[in-house]
Amino acid sequence: MKIINLILTLILSLSESAVYSQSKNYHINHKINYDYQKQKSLIFLTQNQAEIEEFKLKEEIRDRVREEVDYTFRHATSLLSVFLIVLTFFPASAAIWIWFLQTKLANKIDITEQEIDSFKYDTISQLKEIVGEAQIILDELKEQSHKADEKIEQLQKDTLIQYSATKADNSEPLMMANDYAKQADQFFLAGRLKEAINAYNQALKIYPEMADVWNNRGVVLTRLKMFDEAITSYDRALQIRADYADAWNNRGVSLIELQHYQEAINSFEQGIKVKPDYADAWNNRGVCLAKIQKYQEAVKSYNQAIAIKNDYSDAWNNRGVSLMKLGIYGEAIACFDNAVKIKPDFFSAWYNQARCYSLKGEVEVSLKSLEKAISLNGGNCQEMAKNESDFENIRDNELFQKLIAV
Repeated sequence: MKIINLILTLILSLSESAVYSQSKNYHINHKINYDYQKQKSLIFLTQNQAEIEEFKLKEEIRDRVREEVDYTFRHATSLLSVFLIVLTFFPASAAIWIWFLQTKLANKIDITEQEIDSFKYDTISQLKEIVGEAQIILDELKEQSHKADEKIEQLQKDTLIQYSATKADNSEPLMMANDYAKQADQFFLAGRLKEAINAYNQALKIYPEMADVWNNRGVVLTRLKMFDEAITSYDRALQIRADYADAWNNRGVSLIELQHYQEAINSFEQGIKVKPDYADAWNNRGVCLAKIQKYQEAVKSYNQAIAIKNDYSDAWNNRGVSLMKLGIYGEAIACFDNAVKIKPDFFSAWYNQARCYSLKGEVEVSLKSLEKAISLNGGNCQEMAKNESDFENIRDNELFQKLIAV
């Protein structure tokens, strides 16, 4: 608005100047004509030749002055016209420029608003993600807490001797049975297995409703390779307490020794049903599946055991053997590596690693692993290696012959 007012003021000023110049030019011409008539009258009156000459000179000067004035006026008028045209178009150019600036500013505002909306959306998404992760952690903590409560409850159920304090009549027999059971546990830990069986029998004769004593008795019988009697002992424990996970697992181990594989798998699955995070039961189930050459299912079972207990060296070794049977040698070797990292003196893992490298045709590494296994348990490894079909690729090697020599 200020610019428009300034332009209008300038146009009016220039118009007034042009009018003034035209008026002044009129007065000058009028004065020159007046003077001319006056001088002419004088000439005619005086008839002086000298004055006539002077008059002619003045007339010539007057004509030149008139021409200069006319030229100057025309030139000023032209400039004024051009200037007025420029001033006429200048507001339109300014308006176009202002419109351009406003459009550019509006676009910039839109872009900024979009960036703000995008930032707002990203922030909200991140917050939702953080909240989701926090909820997952909270749920895991709740689950772990629930598992801890179950473990505490299970530990309470798995106490070696359980008896009812409300039955005063049975208090003395229970104490006597408890003493025999403790004595049997000491015999077992000392490796005096037959004495341990006798002590357990005495305890059960006094008080036969002790599930833990039946289970421990079955473990000792399994060590003595009396598998049928061991299974009978586990069955008695399960009659007293059907949700006894350890008894289910131990029963399955004895059934494997009797080559009753499907029944053994059922026992392990009963133990897992009672106690889903029972790593030993998952591992033993895998062993049983491998016995019937279901190696893929066995690997899945070992995976569960390792997921529960990552430093489970036996599960790593067993998983490696099943993978080797499936021809997945690289992953099998990685399993054996994990087993010996956890337990460096694990001769079975070293031995199985030697087998796997031999099957891959890597002779030098195979011999090194076999040498390590023999250094840890020479007698067993040398005897097994003599008839090991997986060592056909290195059997004629001089170092191999030297390693298995008894």
